[in-house]
Amino acid sequence: MSAAFQSCSDGLEMPYDNPRQGYNRLDNIPSRTPSENTARTMILYSAGYNSLSSALKDDIDDICGNYLPDGYSYSDNLLVFAHHSVSDSDYSEETCPCLIEIYRDREGNTVRDTVRTWPAGTRAVDEDAATLKEVLTYIKDNYPSKEYGMVFSSHATGWLPPGYPLSRSIGQDAGTLVEIDAKTFAAAIPMKLEYLIFDACLVGGIEVAYEFKDVCEHLVFSQEEILADGLDYNNIVYRLLGTDSSDITGVAEDFYNHYNALSGSYRSATVSAISCEGLGNLAAVCSGIFSSHRDGLSEIDASAVQPMSHRSTCLFYDFRDILSQLDLSESEADTVDEALGECILYKAHTDRFFSMEINTFSGLSMYLPNAVSGSTREYLDEYYRGFQWNTDSGYIQ
Repeated sequence: MSAAFQSCSDGLEMPYDNPRQGYNRLDNIPSRTPSENTARTMILYSAGYNSLSSALKDDIDDICGNYLPDGYSYSDNLLVFAHHSVSDSDYSEETCPCLIEIYRDREGNTVRDTVRTWPAGTRAVDEDAATLKEVLTYIKDNYPSKEYGMVFSSHATGWLPPGYPLSRSIGQDAGTLVEIDAKTFAAAIPMKLEYLIFDACLVGGIEVAYEFKDVCEHLVFSQEEILADGLDYNNIVYRLLGTDSSDITGVAEDFYNHYNALSGSYRSATVSAISCEGLGNLAAVCSGIFSSHRDGLSEIDASAVQPMSHRSTCLFYDFRDILSQLDLSESEADTVDEALGECILYKAHTDRFFSMEINTFSGLSMYLPNAVSGSTREYLDEYYRGFQWNTDSGYIQ
């Protein structure tokens, strides 16, 4: 999210009150035995030990004030893993991450049940994504479900290497300055997700999407930064648990509609919903094009391509507009568009992001090597070669 408008979040007292401590919702028997009839489990992984702590706490409060699954029929589960700092700028005091189950009781009251806490100093974001894996494994073991989905909320800068200047990769712990590499993040997910929704800046690139294609069916993310409000948390639980099937595109549409209704610089947003099933074919199509147009790739003028970052140093460009700079035949262009169309379920953007005009938008961004030079390019190109997208498409040799 954008620092200019306090884009990521801060400030949550944990653990919450009223832990159920083994109370069975149905018959008062002390048991946490899950029901095999549980349909879906929605997970919010709120990694806010950083300048977003207050905003992420507000997101959880927004969730609690709207649609929630009931807590007495073992229908769906809403689980929040939260790790926030004392304040948006104070990281001197270690806090305890906790896993919370949120539901409505028979009287319609909101219950925030602290299921488990972790010792102070445990980090939601750590270098090997050990906490992420531990939390998701715990959920998989204790909440068997027909479907799992996760919303990840924190700072991010997409595929960029952890530690790269002004980079937050995926997630940030401001106390340790640790970030999670996108490849490490994907490898830490122990179950197949129906959806993975990123409330985090600049994640919406082909590199990230392709890395997650084998661990989730759908992705929702932004190609640009995300401002302070983030996703529409007033409606998100209803979209994902309140209907017969998870409304992935509805989450993206709510996000766009919120920002598009604002004015001035706050009317700034890009978003897309992706089907991961078509990504393999897109890589195969692009592999042939990249091979046939190797010389053209090396001659692309970055200034002629639609940027997907409003900052002066841009490393994210529109995926399709990069390919449009090549001398594609009509057949090649049609094949690309068909393959891309199989992946993009929904895409939307405001006319501008801050002062940057958005004239073309494919729903995915991509790295453009020609936008940088010298040792910076050498470093980024070498890191980029480690992504599965590059391996399968042959984008950078």
